[in-house]
Amino acid sequence: MFEILFGVALIVLASKTAPALAAKISGNGASPDTERKVQALAERLQQTEEKMMTTMADNHERMVDIEERLDFAERLLQQQRAQGKLGQGE
Repeated sequence: MFEILFGVALIVLASKTAPALAAKISGNGASPDTERKVQALAERLQQTEEKMMTTMADNHERMVDIEERLDFAERLLQQQRAQGKLGQGE
């Protein structure tokens, strides 16, 4: 009798856990809450990447502008030195 009850209990247990185990193995077992959190994190990552790219582009433009201003200032100083209006520096 014990063997029959044990066998029935084993079958019931297997029938309850087998679908969950199969879903977990196939990767379809994530809870809706987990899937929602993963989706939210993916969206935040996308937004962060977009902000980073925008910031990098802005910084590049600023760097180019600064380099142009520095080149202009250096040319003016060279012209002033060539005309004798400035000393040679120390």
